[in-house]
Amino acid sequence: MRAKLALFGLVKIVSVTSETNGMKDDPVTKYIVRSWDEIYPWMRFFARNCLPPPYDVSVTPPRPDLCSVFDAVKLCITPLSMICTESEEGRHMLRSSVSVQHFVAQLWILVGNIKGDILPGDPGTTPDGLISKLRASFALTNFVCVSESEDPDKVTLPLSNYIHAAGGVKPVVFTLLRYIRRLTRDAAAVKEPRSWTPNDQSIQELHLYTLGLDYSFQFLQTISRQDVSCRAQLIHQGSIRIVVDTITQVLPRILVQANKELDFHPQLGLAGRQKVLWSGYSYIASAIRDSDDGVTAVCQAIDTGLLQTLEKGVVCPPHANSRDSPVRGRMGDIELLFLLATFFVYHRVVESIFRHWFRIQSAPREKREIRDKGLGMALEIVLKSTIEAMDHRSVEPINFHEYRCSGPGCPMCASKFVSKKRRCSGCLVSIYCSEKCQRTAWRNGHRKWCQVLRCTVGPWGSRDIRTSLQVIAGFETSEISGLAKDVETRVREAQQQFPAFRNKLVLMLDMTVYPSEVNVLPVHKLEQFPGKDPIWPEIADEIRARSDSPPKGYMFSVVKVHLGKSKFTLFSPSTALRMAFEGQYFSDDEACDHVDEDEIDDSKTLGDRDLDCNSEPLDDDV
Repeated sequence: MRAKLALFGLVKIVSVTSETNGMKDDPVTKYIVRSWDEIYPWMRFFARNCLPPPYDVSVTPPRPDLCSVFDAVKLCITPLSMICTESEEGRHMLRSSVSVQHFVAQLWILVGNIKGDILPGDPGTTPDGLISKLRASFALTNFVCVSESEDPDKVTLPLSNYIHAAGGVKPVVFTLLRYIRRLTRDAAAVKEPRSWTPNDQSIQELHLYTLGLDYSFQFLQTISRQDVSCRAQLIHQGSIRIVVDTITQVLPRILVQANKELDFHPQLGLAGRQKVLWSGYSYIASAIRDSDDGVTAVCQAIDTGLLQTLEKGVVCPPHANSRDSPVRGRMGDIELLFLLATFFVYHRVVESIFRHWFRIQSAPREKREIRDKGLGMALEIVLKSTIEAMDHRSVEPINFHEYRCSGPGCPMCASKFVSKKRRCSGCLVSIYCSEKCQRTAWRNGHRKWCQVLRCTVGPWGSRDIRTSLQVIAGFETSEISGLAKDVETRVREAQQQFPAFRNKLVLMLDMTVYPSEVNVLPVHKLEQFPGKDPIWPEIADEIRARSDSPPKGYMFSVVKVHLGKSKFTLFSPSTALRMAFEGQYFSDDEACDHVDEDEIDDSKTLGDRDLDCNSEPLDDDV
């Protein structure tokens, strides 16, 4: 009992002293951090004897007579929160101590599993939502344990130590997402402020919850960046969907212009409230950029309504008639918008856009004050790109090479194949209805274009690239046409820079950035592309001979795309599809029903060499 009262007294003294601090060392460092060897054993004692097990909070604590659960939670969390807020020395201790990180991780799991806001032993005289507030403040402690030190010379523990202390990847991911959902609920439930001043209780509660969400998003980004298993598990559990949903709910409460006193406040002002948006958008961008399957991450974001949420950020519903607008803080929304646009070349992403396009267009647009003209212009440009993507996707015939036999003159559609379709194991693009058609195609030119088509789908033969060739080709044609003057300038510069390779220049359209950029390089300097292969001069000659408007100053064009952290340089899809399948387009009078791709393509992994595993399809090396 005396130990409990002593700890409560110490916390109270330190909190009061911090408000009137005039000492060289802050009170938290002096009285808590440097007395940690005496304080920490008592914190562990109360946690071990007066709190339930972290993974089963319904179990009665071993010694409830010593201290109530309510008091034990306050004794364990409050000193840690004060250390993270006030003491740099204390933050380093959390990052470098195995024992303390284990204690914090177990306590974090416990608080995350507590249901409701009332704890056993609560006298009923505390402010409303105590557990919610402790949960929000504890988010900082959790983030500090896995963040990098302010001093680069100080050693910190690896993330694996914290994950192991918390019980593994799944408990960490599940608990973190549970924290975010509950903090979102608490922030959305804050009552409308009465006075719209820094002293208003609702303003302070909203600040506390958004601050907890901010640190939770930073923790989310840290574990996603440092641990591959955490990144994959977060995407699998719908972390992007949860973050978008959180931003959607808190954004109307954050982007409110009230008055000059509140809007320009250093902590509670509009710029400070925007930090949670920056952290959320940054996590979504990093999850997409660092993922092995960025297409799935982008589809998850679009399906959750990210574009509609960004559109709401363009306007700010003002609370009062005030002409003073705070300077726009860095929110990461424009960067995220442009990152999303680099994935509009993929068929799955375009399908997600198409499913939500009506909702985007039909959303009610209230007449409100335009808050962010920069974001509005960026959003308008990106939405135009979505229209272009849907136009390229709808060009007939849609992905003809996926629905029709590639045998010369063969009218057979994939839906009418007697057996499963036979995919060329060399290029992974051409399909055939029979061995006869495959042999005929090989003798009639596929021998040459097989390698070219394989360079069109990349070294992995990605399914997303393979099914998106038509959309990529459409963007390639329109972008190069729109950048015609820039292309001419780049060609002249390359001819001067590489005079020995004037006849071996290649135009590269970089679609991993938005807007797309063009560059001209010798063919042997291209990454992930067999530039030294002797077939390319021959292919370039054939392109000039068979094209109505052959390229000027370069052999052919290539397209650079990415699937997240993996980038690929592809041979021109527009050229490859036109030259390799010349005369194989569907006729207007042909009755050929398009079938669902999943019905005819059982492959679910990258780089499958043939779809019919039970038969013996003919390879192209016959």
